[in-house]
Amino acid sequence: MAAAASALPVRRLTLYKHGVGLIERGGALEGDEAVLSLRSDALNDTLKSLLVVDGGGGQVLGLEYTTPRDRDIELQRYPLGDGDNHSLIDLLRGLRGWSVRLTTSQDGVATVQSGRVLGVEMLRPSLAGTYAVLRDAEANAVFYLPLQQLARIELLDERPSRDLQSFLDLIRTEETHCEVRIRLSPGAHDLEVSYLVPCPTWRVSYRLVVEAMDAADAGGQTSQLLLLGWGLFDNSLDEDLSDVSVTLTAGQPVSFIYDLAASRVPARTVVEDAAHIAAGPVEFDQALAAAPAQAAPMPVAAKMASPAVAGGPAGGMARDMLDVPARLRRARESLAQQEVVAAGSDLGEMFQYVVTTPVTVRRGDSALVPILNAPLRGRRELLFNQGKLPGHPVAALRFTNSTGLTLERGPVTVYVDDAYSGEAVVPFVKEGGEVYVAYAVELGIRVSVETATTSEGAGIRITGALLEEKQALVMRTTYRLENTLADERSVTIEHPVWPNSELAGTPDPEARTAEYYRWSVPCLPRRATTFAVAERRYTWQSSALLDRSYEALREFLRRRWLDGPTLARIEGLLREREAIARNDERIARLQAERTELYEREEQVRKNMTALSAGGDEGRLRARAVSQLAACEDRLEAIEGEIKSLQQDSAGRRTSLDQQLAALRVDTS
Repeated sequence: MAAAASALPVRRLTLYKHGVGLIERGGALEGDEAVLSLRSDALNDTLKSLLVVDGGGGQVLGLEYTTPRDRDIELQRYPLGDGDNHSLIDLLRGLRGWSVRLTTSQDGVATVQSGRVLGVEMLRPSLAGTYAVLRDAEANAVFYLPLQQLARIELLDERPSRDLQSFLDLIRTEETHCEVRIRLSPGAHDLEVSYLVPCPTWRVSYRLVVEAMDAADAGGQTSQLLLLGWGLFDNSLDEDLSDVSVTLTAGQPVSFIYDLAASRVPARTVVEDAAHIAAGPVEFDQALAAAPAQAAPMPVAAKMASPAVAGGPAGGMARDMLDVPARLRRARESLAQQEVVAAGSDLGEMFQYVVTTPVTVRRGDSALVPILNAPLRGRRELLFNQGKLPGHPVAALRFTNSTGLTLERGPVTVYVDDAYSGEAVVPFVKEGGEVYVAYAVELGIRVSVETATTSEGAGIRITGALLEEKQALVMRTTYRLENTLADERSVTIEHPVWPNSELAGTPDPEARTAEYYRWSVPCLPRRATTFAVAERRYTWQSSALLDRSYEALREFLRRRWLDGPTLARIEGLLREREAIARNDERIARLQAERTELYEREEQVRKNMTALSAGGDEGRLRARAVSQLAACEDRLEAIEGEIKSLQQDSAGRRTSLDQQLAALRVDTS
């Protein structure tokens, strides 16, 4: 006997922000089966998360559910009817070859004819012109029976009878719902069932009431606040919820959809059998000692289905494995005894609001449940942030979350002095965190912003031949606040922190967050007030020390980044480098002259080959020989001078490198 889902009412509903809900049912029932009716889209989550505990001493034997299938593909397996307008004709065509008994009726006279169905003959396109064709083996005859007179069809074979039953079950199946059957041992049960289903995410809505003002406060800014929180959720189940415990959980646990319900047959490689001669018997010598027999491990499914496990009582394993919800329920019952609207508990990565009053919600309806009612002490401020709202400050309430709960992100409606004053969004804030609720724009104060950036040197660092110059980039932001109101107001300026910078010539901020500085600026009535924020960021530029001119180095001396003796040392190094550069230039000129002499000698030698030794040609030949001798003398002098210059430059470079290696300056 099966117990329907209504026999296991919902006791607790836990909703999460990522679109799932934990349903916890419980109750006593008799029988060997409990049935959960689910939406089809919830089947995978249920199979992934279902926990069943029998506290009455019974045992959970397993689960059954209808495997989701493609309805059109499944219908093709049953050729008993695939048309919506001719189901009788389709049925008879599907019974072709099977034995049936047909009963026809005409003028109150019934005629019975048995046989195997040959088919359906349509003489005219109407039921009156359509006949069932049967063959009677005993009479060795074929009969035509008009379908218009057909009153009864009896299936005489078992196979088509089963197919027809399966076909009817399939077309009856609702595509939007399915059933999960929990098989139980016979007898009485006290079941606790929990499982996940897709659910709309719950939401939170706040009311912030400014109850009173402290007259003793100089600015009249400190206020008594009352923060009210309401959790909104939807009953998306197919049943009414009556006196259900509701828990709203904030956080982002890892969650996903895993298709467990659908069955799949993976493709496999087709291997054809090969012809072989059967092998003869293979015998082995007897082992020296027989190994002790070991029992095969029992599958998990078999353990759950057995009446007793490992000598324990029936159902013991299921209770041991599924005891976590019971412990959680005991903790929730303890929290529910507290005299508060909602009990909160920190779960590490998550936070939950346990509504202490049972909730009743009809199917398809939504409900607002109170989760917070906390008095606070806050401060009314005017807050300006150029990046969030340029032009004007916003009226804001600042308070510390001392509610003992984590505030989930949600809209808040603000009431000041019993009047609606505006709306805002409360961010996600842990206990002890600061909350700013900006709910209105103060049009009586206008703020303009100007920004200017300058750059200047801030020091140097010399390490050997490397010169590093420190540059200070200063950004100055000027806020001009024009108060057109008749009384003095104080505006909190929220200025963005410039990354890798420091304040320069600006008062220390009253507060600082990871992204903003905050200063409170008094604004006199009918006056304009300016407030400047200067921030300085340092950068470094690298270059070779000896690539800088002496005039640039003298500028470092003027700024007192270099002292006189160090500048003199560097000046000597520059002269050494200039001497090396002059040597290099002289060597380059000598090498060019040497190349020119080589070319001249080559031309003279070519001319000498065409001259004879006597007469005028002999005189020309003697003259060419003299020219060649002069070129050789000059080439020899050039080689000597180049060698001398190279030796001088090498010595100067060695000395220069040694002096540079010992040079250290840091005025950053």
